[in-house]
Amino acid sequence: MELETAVRNKQHFIHFVWRDGSYDMVKEQELMKYKREAGVKFGKVNLVDFAKAFGAKGYELEHPDQFEQIFAEASKQTVPVLIDIPIDYSDNPELFKAGYPDTNQ
Repeated sequence: MELETAVRNKQHFIHFVWRDGSYDMVKEQELMKYKREAGVKFGKVNLVDFAKAFGAKGYELEHPDQFEQIFAEASKQTVPVLIDIPIDYSDNPELFKAGYPDTNQ
């Protein structure tokens, strides 16, 4: 509901949503500890329509080459903006192990 409040108060900001389809950090910890994941996956949420439903503006980045164009257009908006950015965190387990060697098993 913060988005509705921002629209009603005529706030302008750009919010990046890094979408990987799950609670990734929880998933990685479950995999490391239990060797399985449970209850962490999301279905696809259309953030463009979600933003529009609140009176905000939404964009979906489909390729990194679009970033500058989308950001430039988003910067011109007078309402809050959500930019949906798909991201792949599949390297996180190795990064986590490198950063926290005491947790390696």
